Amino acid sequence: MKLLTKEQFRLADAYTIKTEPISSVDLMERAATSCVDVITKFTDEKDLICILCGPGNNGGDGLAIARMLAESGKNVSVILTDKSDKLSPDAATNFQRLQKTSVNFFYLTDTQLPFEKITVWIDAIFGTGLNKVVEKNIADLIHKVNSTGATIFSIDLPSGLFADKHTPASAGVIHASTTLTFQQLKRCMLYAENAHRIGEVKVLDIGLDEHYIESLTSTHELVDRSMIKKSLKPRKRFSHKGNFGHALLIGGSYGKAGAIVLSAKACVRSGAGLTTVHTIKTTGAALQSAMPEVMLSTCEGDKVFALPDLTSYNAIAAGPGLGIYEETANMIGQLLQKINSPLVLDADALNIIAQNKNLLNHIPENTIITPHKKEFERLFGTFENDFQRNDFQITASVKHKIVIVLKGVYTSISTPDGKCFFNTTGNAGLAKGGSGDTLTGIIAAMLAQGLNATDAAIAAVYIHGLAADCAIKKIHPYSLTASDVTEYLSEAFMQTV
Repeated sequence: MKLLTKEQFRLADAYTIKTEPISSVDLMERAATSCVDVITKFTDEKDLICILCGPGNNGGDGLAIARMLAESGKNVSVILTDKSDKLSPDAATNFQRLQKTSVNFFYLTDTQLPFEKITVWIDAIFGTGLNKVVEKNIADLIHKVNSTGATIFSIDLPSGLFADKHTPASAGVIHASTTLTFQQLKRCMLYAENAHRIGEVKVLDIGLDEHYIESLTSTHELVDRSMIKKSLKPRKRFSHKGNFGHALLIGGSYGKAGAIVLSAKACVRSGAGLTTVHTIKTTGAALQSAMPEVMLSTCEGDKVFALPDLTSYNAIAAGPGLGIYEETANMIGQLLQKINSPLVLDADALNIIAQNKNLLNHIPENTIITPHKKEFERLFGTFENDFQRNDFQITASVKHKIVIVLKGVYTSISTPDGKCFFNTTGNAGLAKGGSGDTLTGIIAAMLAQGLNATDAAIAAVYIHGLAADCAIKKIHPYSLTASDVTEYLSEAFMQTV
């Protein structure tokens, strides 16, 4: 699903109005109705609701919402941030319709505004149309509303927040309890820096033309189930283990046996025909008991210092539990020189490269690396904000011709051709040690089965998150473990293959 800019959303609105056909004010009515359906579920007759309406079409949405809520018996007032003669045509239409209700009107310039008694605010000042930091009078209004501690619903986007670029921390921005956004997520909603501003996000389908949206050019996409179904196919009846590849996982050291065990379990559960783990002997003994399906290749001592013969493997993953030692660093350097198979680098393999930056230039093309935020910064430096980090991530993928899986709430997957995909599955239960090791095993399995690097990374991240979503239906996120996620991989595959 293409991730649109605010300008592309405007074009999608215009195209839908022209071709459905539907008038712009009726499309506004549709959007307002979808918002009212949600707001009604979370408010009652005791609530005093105040709607903040700007002069543009976001304000028009707010005015339509005010009318609908008032007609349903809600206690509603409206604060207009500008004079009524400055309203957009559709907002003006809804302003006229609202005159027939009992709604109380206020203007921002009024001396007495209803702040103290309001229990629910509905923010419809700017939406996605904002292109500069809000001015002082609006900033003051936003600050006062935020300070009331009341519930706040923002329509499409919290006012003061930029849709497509970083919003300064000092800017006046509504801190929404819930954002009711139209049709799909906006880019600013995908970054942790805005989490306290957007609150819970509910995506409301207002019937914009999906075929037109897919026809638009975008370097950013949201991963959805239909995308995964194209990559993961049902297995043919007469297939055998040789059809699904042989994955090699390299990792484990004294005190870190669990990481490679988690990777191996996930790899087996994700469909690799054969899985071999190259590790130290003590880890191998534990692994063989825990996972009889896994084959072993071992090193003497307490760290992995040498490589096995790599020629028989369809995919290789290195890093989980590896440790950062001179011997393991030398081994990773040799791996980058010798490998001819698809490669995944995670955890300590990335930390080794971060300490030996020259190795970055020796990573084979189409390798997948899977850093979390701190590992990414060790590799590439620090960044002022999440937009800057994501832009650099895409640049680094193009420069080094690698796939970068930057793990987070909406894990971003950048590719050598300059695209970036944001995953839409997963939950806070994944914020546990071992989750990344499990993901590495899933990616290795996807590569072993013949998926290209981009498709393997996207599918693995989606399945990993979906398994966690399946798990929390029975396991509280507090208690979710990486092993639990592996146990629910089967259910995730049942929903996608």
